[in-house]
Amino acid sequence: MQTSLPLEEFVTTQSYISRRDLLRFINEGRVFINDESVDNLKAEVKLKKDTVVVDGDVIQYQFSYVYYKFFKPKGVLSTMEDPKGRRCVGDYIRKIGMPLFPVGRLDKDTTGLMIITNDGALSHQLMHPSFECSKVYHVTLDKRVSKQTIERLKVGFFLEDGPMSFSQVSMVSDRDFILTTNQGRNRLVRRSFEHFGYRVTFLKRLQIATIDLKGMAFGDLISLSKHEIKSLRSNLNILR
Repeated sequence: MQTSLPLEEFVTTQSYISRRDLLRFINEGRVFINDESVDNLKAEVKLKKDTVVVDGDVIQYQFSYVYYKFFKPKGVLSTMEDPKGRRCVGDYIRKIGMPLFPVGRLDKDTTGLMIITNDGALSHQLMHPSFECSKVYHVTLDKRVSKQTIERLKVGFFLEDGPMSFSQVSMVSDRDFILTTNQGRNRLVRRSFEHFGYRVTFLKRLQIATIDLKGMAFGDLISLSKHEIKSLRSNLNILR
């Protein structure tokens, strides 16, 4: 059983304080562990023993790690809130009543799977390119795709922010494909097809690592089972 956490992970999972705000409070001398001023994000916090005070408020240890899968509908922003009042992921997960954040942003017009959690380490491993976490997408295009383009998608090509390729390209029809990639750069699928002169008319993320959308409907927010969590951690080589 985990008995301690780095300060950053403790505060961001047990409160609504962001990493950016926590760093600012540290720099301003407003963060304390057992009445001693803290000067770095990695300071150790002993769970249920240490008293952590941030900006005058005591941060209580109350939440363990939780994991949900969310089926984002089209038209919903991948943010916790929106200043313009548009629908966002936060509208769906705020009812849980604890600090959570979405992992794996999707643009407004893309639908599909997102992971919702308070586990910062898992979030990092899901999204950082060095861990090569696979994502599977269903894409529909505005016109028929040539065989040459399909080969280029597999072999590799260059976008403005670096090389790109899909590890698997499965044809559903001459305009529909199931794609697998372990890269996670912004709007990668859409930009890849735009590079070859195609427009994406439909995009849905089906799977992240070992977690998929099977049995889910738009807007569903479902807690991961113990088996799913174990499988996900194993896939990412997370030991805890």
